[in-house]
Amino acid sequence: MQKNNIINFISESLKRNKKEQKEYSFGNAYVFIKDPLPENIDIQHVLGVVEEKIPLAMREMIESVMVGNFEEFEDRQINAMYKDGSIYLTNAQTDNNDMIDDMVHEIAHAVEDQFGYDIYALDNKLVSEFKMKRLQLKRLLEDAGFETKGHNFENVEYVQEYDDYLLHTIGYPTLASLCIGIFPTAYSPTSIREYFATGFEAYFLGDRAYLKKMCPVLYRKIKEITHYD
Repeated sequence: MQKNNIINFISESLKRNKKEQKEYSFGNAYVFIKDPLPENIDIQHVLGVVEEKIPLAMREMIESVMVGNFEEFEDRQINAMYKDGSIYLTNAQTDNNDMIDDMVHEIAHAVEDQFGYDIYALDNKLVSEFKMKRLQLKRLLEDAGFETKGHNFENVEYVQEYDDYLLHTIGYPTLASLCIGIFPTAYSPTSIREYFATGFEAYFLGDRAYLKKMCPVLYRKIKEITHYD
């Protein structure tokens, strides 16, 4: 009986220490949990999956990962961002997959910073593909009865008013149904950068064959810069 109590005590202590741990490693990067994660999030599992899915050369672009409730998240109404070699993630994660998606998405932005010329400017083909899909979405929105005037669907850069239009006027549930077969996700039409990042997610976490069929230029760009098929 006493032996079982000791074993239970040790087991609970290990669980508690694991939960209270705030610092982790992600390859050569430093991971710091500033604010507590939900009980259902296993940060070591999350990091392990990302290390398994994303090529080393891409992960080495990240110097640190910070997890917590950051003021900039509230100001910009976002839950993750990449800045100056670091990934910032909200601690308000739904589940492990949600956190994995956020992390891979921000790694995509790090890759984009490194290979921006090759992705966008080298032949302009990805920009052309994105514009074509934006105009296709515009026609679908008009057919569905939505007003599209006042929004430049050929502007590939991020515009707050356009983002608000997609989020609040159209709504992501409706947008998601309209984007099927055109964009990787409902967030993809937001800007050319988000088109690349959501495609990067789909390439490494989703159905790669479907991405190739749906967005051939995006697929080819990701394959070329990551050298991973």
